[in-house]
Amino acid sequence: MKYACTLLLMLGTCSLRAASEGALPAGADSVANIYNLNEVVVTSTRTPLLLKETPVITRVVSAREIEKSGLKTIQDVLETELAGVEFHQAGYGSSISFQGLDARYILFLVDGERLAGETYGNIDYARIPLGNIERIEIVRGASSVLYGSNAMGAVVNVITRKAGDGVTIRASGRYAGRYQKNAETVGGLKSDSRLDIPNLSGDLSVGFALGKLRSQTSLTYSGSDAYSLRSETEEMRHYYDSLKIVSMRMGPTGPTASVRTVADTVLKAPADTTGLSVSGWRNFGLTQRFDYRFSDRLAFFAGGSYFRKSRYDFPESMNTGTAEGKNWTYETYDSYNVKAGLEYRPDDRNVWLLTYNGDIYRRSMDSLQYSVPKQRHGFHAPRLLWTVEAGRRNRITTGAEYVHETLNFDLSVHGYDDRRTLNTAALYVQDEISTGVGLSFTAGVRGDYSDRFGWSVTPKASARYALGDFSLRANYARGYRTPTLKEMYMNYLIPMGAMAGQTYIVGNAGLKPEYNDYLSLSAEYSRGFTNLSVTAFKSYFRDKIDVRQESGGAGSGMGAVTRLVYNNVSRSEFSGIEAVFRARLARGLFVMGNYNYIAQTEEAPEASTQYIFVSPHTATWQISYDFAVRKTGVGLNLGGRYVGTKEYEGMMPVIEYGKGGRMPSAVYSGTYRARHGAYTLWNAAVTVGLASALRVTVGMENLFDYKAEVINFNSCIAPPRHAFVRLAFDFGK
Repeated sequence: MKYACTLLLMLGTCSLRAASEGALPAGADSVANIYNLNEVVVTSTRTPLLLKETPVITRVVSAREIEKSGLKTIQDVLETELAGVEFHQAGYGSSISFQGLDARYILFLVDGERLAGETYGNIDYARIPLGNIERIEIVRGASSVLYGSNAMGAVVNVITRKAGDGVTIRASGRYAGRYQKNAETVGGLKSDSRLDIPNLSGDLSVGFALGKLRSQTSLTYSGSDAYSLRSETEEMRHYYDSLKIVSMRMGPTGPTASVRTVADTVLKAPADTTGLSVSGWRNFGLTQRFDYRFSDRLAFFAGGSYFRKSRYDFPESMNTGTAEGKNWTYETYDSYNVKAGLEYRPDDRNVWLLTYNGDIYRRSMDSLQYSVPKQRHGFHAPRLLWTVEAGRRNRITTGAEYVHETLNFDLSVHGYDDRRTLNTAALYVQDEISTGVGLSFTAGVRGDYSDRFGWSVTPKASARYALGDFSLRANYARGYRTPTLKEMYMNYLIPMGAMAGQTYIVGNAGLKPEYNDYLSLSAEYSRGFTNLSVTAFKSYFRDKIDVRQESGGAGSGMGAVTRLVYNNVSRSEFSGIEAVFRARLARGLFVMGNYNYIAQTEEAPEASTQYIFVSPHTATWQISYDFAVRKTGVGLNLGGRYVGTKEYEGMMPVIEYGKGGRMPSAVYSGTYRARHGAYTLWNAAVTVGLASALRVTVGMENLFDYKAEVINFNSCIAPPRHAFVRLAFDFGK
């Protein structure tokens, strides 16, 4: 706590000193710089458009905002900047939820292109290093007309840096304190300390322009040590209808039990000393892009990237059977990406863009010191886009694309060598119309043809009306998602232990695509240095894909076999309200607040794979103060987020042990009402410009050292309070 107090005292001292000595740096007091309203964005329409004129409210997180926060990963940035975003820890790594929807409905893009390697819809977020980001554009709601499958809840488009004029060099390094000491010395020998990876990250970006040729090269490295979260308090659980194993004995073929049903039972679950582990990792990335302009009408770009990550975990999290608790490398990941494009402008009214994106992602298990392939996922996607100015106030965009998807994975019914493919071709058209009197319309339709599912048609329509300081937006869009190859062909045994029997998640090759109809109404007010927007939305799902227990199964409990099979269930609804407020309170002093409420109506999910649930109420806030001290620029940033109470149906068993504690005397399993209390997290950072090209940021994350009382997949996974320091250097234009 003393570190938090010291940092807060430092923030206060700098603020008082600035009030008497400082003046705001040039440009920092600009509305455009703070709110980005005059910035050109591309995600909502796939065409250049001013942010304030987008048909759907688009949120932009700039490189400047990312740097001021001092945060390390894109997960941290999204959670800190956007209400309604929560990341949780699952067995495979980070898992996102966005306004009540899981990762299967959130499409992540890099420069408008998909990333391979999904795990329950999640990409590998480590593939997106912050040091190479120019800005992040977030469009909420269905966007399948422009982006196809998965764009049902939101699109997050990461725009990377491009080479500027002359020579540019950017470099930064960040070091944070250790989260947890894992290596131990026993008998004079120190155990494997690979879990204690230094929290060190760095990036180097070099760009140059040489005549008609531009080049941008980026190198990134990042490491993080592993830490574990453990419950510190007992939990009271109310089981409605639980299955109680009242006696057990070991027989010649294994354990047998006597079982009976118990209704309305309140049990005390002891604190979970095993807890939840957050793995450590090291990753390295290399990105290269070349741009060549043949003339004012014709330009070409080509590039690629390579990514490599090693993930480390605690021995009890791996089930590898290795001796003496040695901390083996848990998994390794690598990916390859190739992009190329040709832009042709025959005149000032027409733009043709031909692109290709190839992305391959591989995952391997290396726990036993040899590599076992687990997954190989890839996309090959050529696209042709034509935009024409069809009059003074009419712009038409037409596109055609083809996606060839391949997957090898070890959980396939026939094993890793059984390669599965999915081919999809699409045509879409969009018309943007401006009346010239503050009213504009956007309408479009897309047709996708899949070699497995046939045709899917998705329309959209939106209108924007600007009157003085106010803007009103209305939007309707249909989204769709085709079943993943994993959902069709997996056969996965959930590692739940012998006490719970055997539970399998089984694919279904007969699945249909799922659809949603998304409606939103927004009001925005912008005047002077105040910007306020409120959006109400509702999303109706049909044929939603989830699992249901197969009828006629062997039941549950000791030795039972349960099959959870993917199926299309009938309906699901999500609705909510989001509000964003930004204002300048004094010269150089700005505040931002973001609140999100979500309500979900779902058919009984007792046998569902859903194990991560979201809070109905979330909020984020930022307070920033920029000033100068004797011509030295100083920036203070204080941010936080609030996650409200969440309640859901839990399914963890309670085990009571008999005399000696070796054999359970009773086991209770079934559903109970689980509860996680509300909490807040705070971060603070101070940035000082030591010279025109050098900046130093010092900060603290999890300022008040919040720790979750109940630990499971729904818990906050923030590491303990820790300080960090970041150095950044910019040279060139």
